[in-house]
Amino acid sequence: MRGLCCAAVWRSLLQFTLLGFALFAADRLWWSGGPPPPVVIPAERVAALRGELTRTLGRAPTPEEIDRALGPEVDDELLFREALSRGYERDDPVVYRRLVQNLRFAGAAEEQDDDALFEQALAMGMHETDVVARRRMIQRLRLDLEAAAPVDPPDERELRAAYESEPERYRAPARTRLTQLYFRGEHEERARRVLVRLMREGTAPDDAREAGEPFLHPAQQPPQSHRELADRFGASFADGVDAAPVGAWSGPIASAYGVHLVWVQEREPERALPFEEVRESLVHAVRAERRREALERALAALRRDVSVEVASAPTG
Repeated sequence: MRGLCCAAVWRSLLQFTLLGFALFAADRLWWSGGPPPPVVIPAERVAALRGELTRTLGRAPTPEEIDRALGPEVDDELLFREALSRGYERDDPVVYRRLVQNLRFAGAAEEQDDDALFEQALAMGMHETDVVARRRMIQRLRLDLEAAAPVDPPDERELRAAYESEPERYRAPARTRLTQLYFRGEHEERARRVLVRLMREGTAPDDAREAGEPFLHPAQQPPQSHRELADRFGASFADGVDAAPVGAWSGPIASAYGVHLVWVQEREPERALPFEEVRESLVHAVRAERRREALERALAALRRDVSVEVASAPTG
């Protein structure tokens, strides 16, 4: 009787195993030449995205705008499928550590070794549902696809084309050289009195450095762009400097620290950077564009014959 029970148990296990393999094969039929399954976007995600776009645009988004916004998510799903088809989940150390760690946190027995836990996690499909594991596999595939780009040095023609295609990228911003005198915010009235005196006496910037209060930045400031001034002193200071005249005292101008009297010594206008000056940046830009194009070609191939089913957002 005991032997019959064992045989029945084994038969049941075999049936479940075969059924599992059949379901797995059906789900992955497209890997072996069958039609790829559609990418299905949950209705809840569509509703959330519609709300985000409505707040951003100030109106209801068009279907085309929703599709465009969903594009990166669809691409990630296709990249993840491709990573699975390449078996990335089995040879990636980050995925391995993550899945083992998950089961350890879940209370796996201490005597179970890491390899056994890893296989258990894979059997549970944890590599397909864990956000960190998915991101890692997608990121790794992106890098591998980009690595298919040509690695030979860009020639002169490519560099010139890159330089001419984005003229605004290779421009030096306008810069301002100035002297500033600092006063704490509660001393703004004192700053105004000092300003009147400096203007009345025609005090030059080099002779006025002691008129302000101690400050962490020197009085004499090197040429800086609007953004650099904003990063150092705050946006209100940069705006005030832009409005200040050249060769005269002005202020008080508020900053993130207090208020300042400012003497603008000179303004360098925005200018185009010479080709030779940005050659090295152009080399990096061309190589980055090659990687982008290699990734886009691979994504185009993955998108081929794959439909996207977007469920309508719930109403009511």
